[in-house]
Amino acid sequence: MTAIAKFAGLVRAFGAPNAALYVFGRALRTVFPRVNVYRYYIVAQPVAPADLLPARRGKSIEVRELTRGDPAFAALPLDERVLDFRFAQDALCLGAFQDGRPIGCLWLAFGAYEEDEVRCVFGLPAGVAWDFDVYLRPDARLGFGFLRLWDAANAELRGRGVGWSMSRISGFNPGSMASHARLKATRVGSLTALKGPRRQLVLSSCPPRVSFGRHDGELPRFRFQPPEKSAPT
Repeated sequence: MTAIAKFAGLVRAFGAPNAALYVFGRALRTVFPRVNVYRYYIVAQPVAPADLLPARRGKSIEVRELTRGDPAFAALPLDERVLDFRFAQDALCLGAFQDGRPIGCLWLAFGAYEEDEVRCVFGLPAGVAWDFDVYLRPDARLGFGFLRLWDAANAELRGRGVGWSMSRISGFNPGSMASHARLKATRVGSLTALKGPRRQLVLSSCPPRVSFGRHDGELPRFRFQPPEKSAPT
């Protein structure tokens, strides 16, 4: 396949601007292997007022909260460092089980969420949560695990009086964008970052529009708004 044909395929998958950014990031890493380019879309989805899955479906899948030290984490792709980072933020983890075997998880944060790729904090307005790292084992992705996780998450959010859940998705991951669209997610902003071993540059559609700093400095804080409060981006 020629370089032109490969780029055309990226344009079809990502759109032209993201395809160009993806190629730029790949080229940059050949010269500076520790430099990464990230392109995020910030999306917000309404908390569903009722279950997405009919009661007769997915009965064999149980969803419950996983607390620090739960043995189920040993079956999920999460190391101790990641778990420490997330629980230090008081994040909540919901685990899905089928026949007693862990098959996936979904994480929620409240008040604020410190990003684990780009060094930044996403501040959350009242009535808004942050969802991240929705995972299902490959052998469980054709079943009802995804919707069972979201039904449990929505029930948790409704109980807390939360009306919207926000998250970031990669502009280089069309599959994730499509799955969020099925959940009626709306794009409310974007963020692009160039991250090196000591410094990073972040461009955002919400203030601060431009952030540049060392990794040992203060984290930039972004506060995106759900659709009824946000301007078009």
